Amino acid sequence: MIATVRSRVYPAAMLFVALVACARPTPAATDTPAAEGSAVEQSEPAAAQPVAGGTGAALPHATSAARSLPPIDARPPGQIIDVHSHLMGLDLADDLRSVMSENHVDYYFNLSGGSPRQGQTMAMALADSVDGHVINFMNVDWEGIDELAFGDVLAAELELLVTRYGYGGLKVSKALGLYARDGRGDLIAVDDPRLFPLWQKAGELGVPVFIHTGDPAAFWLPVTPDNERYAELSIHPSWSFAGPGFPSRATLLEQRDHLLELFPQTTFVGVHLANNPEDLDYVTQTLEAHPNLYVDIAARVPEIGRHDPAKVRELFIRFQDRILFGTDIQILRRRGVTSYTLGSGGAEPDTRDEVGPFYEAHHRFLETNDRAIAHPTPIQGDWTIDAIGLPPEVLDKLYYLNAYRLVLQRREPSP
Repeated sequence: MIATVRSRVYPAAMLFVALVACARPTPAATDTPAAEGSAVEQSEPAAAQPVAGGTGAALPHATSAARSLPPIDARPPGQIIDVHSHLMGLDLADDLRSVMSENHVDYYFNLSGGSPRQGQTMAMALADSVDGHVINFMNVDWEGIDELAFGDVLAAELELLVTRYGYGGLKVSKALGLYARDGRGDLIAVDDPRLFPLWQKAGELGVPVFIHTGDPAAFWLPVTPDNERYAELSIHPSWSFAGPGFPSRATLLEQRDHLLELFPQTTFVGVHLANNPEDLDYVTQTLEAHPNLYVDIAARVPEIGRHDPAKVRELFIRFQDRILFGTDIQILRRRGVTSYTLGSGGAEPDTRDEVGPFYEAHHRFLETNDRAIAHPTPIQGDWTIDAIGLPPEVLDKLYYLNAYRLVLQRREPSP
């Protein structure tokens, strides 16, 4: 039995839940795709999207129900779906279109899609500007965690964004477990019961939860020149969890795995190869134990490629239906300037000219049998990797089919 928080509901929270219920579309409207968009855990505020009442009036940026996806058999040859991107900014369409065209990206899943309280308007405008080839994912706004109805409000927000605005699902950042705190100053555990209604709602809606739990093992070690991620941690000192006040990495993964057990009807995507690419045996055992778990490879090719390539290849072939291609690319536009971060940021920003080689490094790792090659994200470590030469049918699933079936296929009109 899954326990949920059921107690006195604060008036403001109840009002929001009621408004979301009023804004829910009719069954006929949900049979066709709604708005498709991009989402980043917003680093600058955007105008909040108003919640509409049940007037039947068209809502701002609501994509026409007439828009439909091409059938899977008609997809452009050689195209990919990058399931792990962070996109934000006005007037980004031209830059985004050129990046997608040059690197054969058919869809970006934007894991920084904001929430109804912040960021939704910008994310949906960006998605509309590229004809829906960016799919937005909702982010959690932690304000209000101490309200008794917090989980129900988040669940209502998710239902609104998915059924009314065409969001692809939910993205939960590593703030859960590491940064987000309640009113008493306590860290919010990954398996905190206050969030149970949100996981339950995702399962009911049939949308995935992309969840980032923990970080590389080296982030829990002292930041000294002996740390293999010293260069990266020196630039990003807030990424170090070596000091007091943070749970252990093992504790965080245990909490995440507890969610997989508690909510077997909810699909979770453990980003960054379940956030433990250092231990392929753990990844294998976790995938075996939890059929509701998918993983992506975003920003972890440097770690994955350090293992015996035969063992990595065996893992990818065995779980070929549950591994997704992603890069963790970030494309932002502020004050008329577009910036790029490719997997992880260094002392200097990445450039537009580096985007192509960044994608090519991923393809070389997945498609060839080359040895001792450069990995896509040099700031993440000074080592080489070995490619794994996946069969064409596995590549097709990794690059496109798995993501299509997990998110896009649900949005196709019913026959």
